[in-house]
Amino acid sequence: MMLKLESLDRCPICEGTDLQHLLVAPDHESHTGDYSIDECRTCRVAFTNPRPLEEDLPKLYAQRSTADFPRTDGAVQWMRDFSIDRYLVKQLGTSLNGKSKVFEALDYGCGDGALARALIRHSARYDARVRVTAVDFHERAPPALSSDASDIIYKPSRTWYARPGRYDAIFLRHVLEHHPQPLRLLGDLAATLVPGGRLFIEVPNRRSVWAWVFGRYYFGYYVPRHLFHFDRLSLGGALRDAGFREVDVSLAHTPLIGHSLGYLMRANISNTGLLGLATYPLQVGADVLSGRSTTLRAIAGGHG
Repeated sequence: MMLKLESLDRCPICEGTDLQHLLVAPDHESHTGDYSIDECRTCRVAFTNPRPLEEDLPKLYAQRSTADFPRTDGAVQWMRDFSIDRYLVKQLGTSLNGKSKVFEALDYGCGDGALARALIRHSARYDARVRVTAVDFHERAPPALSSDASDIIYKPSRTWYARPGRYDAIFLRHVLEHHPQPLRLLGDLAATLVPGGRLFIEVPNRRSVWAWVFGRYYFGYYVPRHLFHFDRLSLGGALRDAGFREVDVSLAHTPLIGHSLGYLMRANISNTGLLGLATYPLQVGADVLSGRSTTLRAIAGGHG
């Protein structure tokens, strides 16, 4: 795979020019080369530099064959669905209870469609009607959504931008770090929120204890697909810079030891395989003890 790259001399978030080199990490997935990660000393966000041009980014996801599209079935699929269901309970709680109108949700960067399907399951708990718009690069819906009910509508991103709609909730789960201009994306999405609507975000935490353990083999870096590498300070700052007045950033857990070990050992080990899941309790324990978890969750509202 050939990618056209651009080198940055200023921070894409705050335009700061005081940059500090952090490390060099290889593209473990498609072997397109090594990539530096720099930190902006002004806003503390880190970013991949150089990085693929925006026009070339779809090449990285064209086949739906990377770790962004995990292949799960049986017990592993059940555990993944259970985890996403718990996530929605924590994020949405009982907010659907008693809703008489359709609750509009956007799953931006829907991947294999697991969250979109979970939103429909969540609505059934409260006898509510949820309509999910699922958006991604691809022209066709992922297989898991292609035969789903009419309450899930798939749109390629270029089609969605022509008529974006309005939403009570927008989900960006492991998406913001893939976008070359996060403030632009956040602004575009904020414009589609109804009054009182909320944006729900998950990104890897670059200050995870496992980033220290694995270094350049840390799956959370995932260059060149991950263009940004957030911590609590920089994620909250980006959301406020995008115009959100109500911002809450917390810590969470996502399995990542499997792929990190696979990168280190040059072996085919996944986060949701036998070894990846077997080491997940160890990961969570270290996350809790260190206070430096693998994942950041943010809820943002009050835009404008």
